[in-house]
Amino acid sequence: MLRRELPAALSAFAACTVGRAHGSASLEPFFESREGAGVLLDVRSRRTIAMRAAAVADGFLAPPGSTVKPFVLAALLRDGKLSATEAWPCPGRLTIGGRSFDCSHPQLDFPMRVETAIAYSCNCFVARVAERFAPGELASELARVGRIRPGAGRIRPGAGPDAVRLLALGEEGILTTAAELAMAYRGLALQAGRAEMQAVVTGMEGAVEYGTAQRAGVAGVKVAGKTGSVRTEAGARIAWFAGFVPSRAPEVVVTVMLQGHSGGSDAAPVAGRILAAYRAGRL
Repeated sequence: MLRRELPAALSAFAACTVGRAHGSASLEPFFESREGAGVLLDVRSRRTIAMRAAAVADGFLAPPGSTVKPFVLAALLRDGKLSATEAWPCPGRLTIGGRSFDCSHPQLDFPMRVETAIAYSCNCFVARVAERFAPGELASELARVGRIRPGAGRIRPGAGPDAVRLLALGEEGILTTAAELAMAYRGLALQAGRAEMQAVVTGMEGAVEYGTAQRAGVAGVKVAGKTGSVRTEAGARIAWFAGFVPSRAPEVVVTVMLQGHSGGSDAAPVAGRILAAYRAGRL
């Protein structure tokens, strides 16, 4: 159960919101006074290069929204339950448990595949293929990649196809922190060169090149990323970005979580500024 909204958490942790944490540099300037937290992580060493609002990044739990989609599709690809070439026309409309999760991407004149489903954050495609998981399988997979302790109450598998679809969209049944998501994306980054991961990484590149995360782009390098936009149980709107750079030989992972309506318009620009500073040697 989420106990506090983001503004309250930031207020409670005001003493450690700005400046250095655990010996790392601060990401404060890149947030431009927006309320939120961020982590820049070295892929090889797992060292935190820079952080913003360390206590919030480590302790504030929120649904991850669409940032879980690469993990969902990667698991299905790995287990042979989904092909990278499988295509399906997105209907645009999606209702789960009486709630609307209609896709926000433009109407396309081609069917969705894994790559475009990630790039455009297609709810319909992901919810449909998530039905292929056996009962409890997706929850176990997300607990594994997120390094969440069994019984921690942070992943609630639920029962029935609606619960699986909501979990696959990162809307319900899972809570995470910015720091945990950074570690999970480090796992993706370490697998970026594997053949079975090519469709996922290409989709994350596409998100930054032409999809939902274009404002995270950095000149001269390919960024692989994913946005998320979600409401907490308390009603707070959270915007996410998670990704790594360079996309095919990752050096760093960045996660950004802040108060906002859109991962693409609110969180992605912050991540882009952080990654640009890293590439320029300022972090």
